[in-house]
Amino acid sequence: MAAIHETSAWSNHVTLRGIDALIFEFEEKPAVGRKLFNVKSSSEYREHSLTVGGVGLMPVVAEGEAISYVAMNEGFLKTYTHVDYGSGMRVTRRMKRDDLYGTMAKQARELGRSWRATEETLLANHLNNAFSSGTGGDGQYLCVTTHVREDGTAASNTFSSAADLSQTPLEQAMIDFSDFRDGGSKRITIDPANLVVPKELKFKAIRLVGSTHNSEDDTNAINPIKGMLEVVDWNYLTDSDAWFLLAAKGDHDMTLYDREKPWTDYEVDFDTKDNKVTLMAAQSSGWNDWKGIFGTAGA
Repeated sequence: MAAIHETSAWSNHVTLRGIDALIFEFEEKPAVGRKLFNVKSSSEYREHSLTVGGVGLMPVVAEGEAISYVAMNEGFLKTYTHVDYGSGMRVTRRMKRDDLYGTMAKQARELGRSWRATEETLLANHLNNAFSSGTGGDGQYLCVTTHVREDGTAASNTFSSAADLSQTPLEQAMIDFSDFRDGGSKRITIDPANLVVPKELKFKAIRLVGSTHNSEDDTNAINPIKGMLEVVDWNYLTDSDAWFLLAAKGDHDMTLYDREKPWTDYEVDFDTKDNKVTLMAAQSSGWNDWKGIFGTAGA
């Protein structure tokens, strides 16, 4: 039988006055996933993303010489198939009537918190699985040394040997980030905007990007990274030493499609008079193009 809130399971809520009935409602910090991902609306059953490879550098044209014509390459196709999510709560008429603390009236709010945690988990898992599962348009994981550009050349957006977060690896990651190239092997002149870390690396990351001097030695050398990155600590990241560099929105392809934003429905069952509330949403997320993202699993 489906879960139902009834008086037999909530006896203290209907018989004891003068106690603090707590359904925890926290002033949670803003969700991280939507801050990092490109959020788009969808009106279709699924969405398709197709990359296009650019062309290379222009050759010199001698006097009287004909111009050479070049062609772009059709790139990689990624399909996003939306998934529906939903949950509900049900409370008997007696339970709602005799609830001394109004806890049952907060069902919809708790469903909203459930959805928030669900979405954050779904989005964070693209980084949690960046080295082991889930593929983009080129058939590779998000952060690997074996990416392929649209022109067939090899590329990488991670270290050949994983490195923990510290001054030297962070500087090298930013250098490697500057070497990203498009599908025609031209340089892409974008910089990382966010240093995304799990909670365990939050304070180290803040020191690395916020200190005036190098925070890892006593040489009094300036810190060249100061002010170049925003630290984004994400509690939903599960690897305690993995870290990532992401370009600003629009300069990377991490995408969230909203097929149906969260919505609630409510009804009173005719036969039992139970109160029922549901929340549903539909979305898909992922990436097609890995450029604009650099990550390492940590040593």
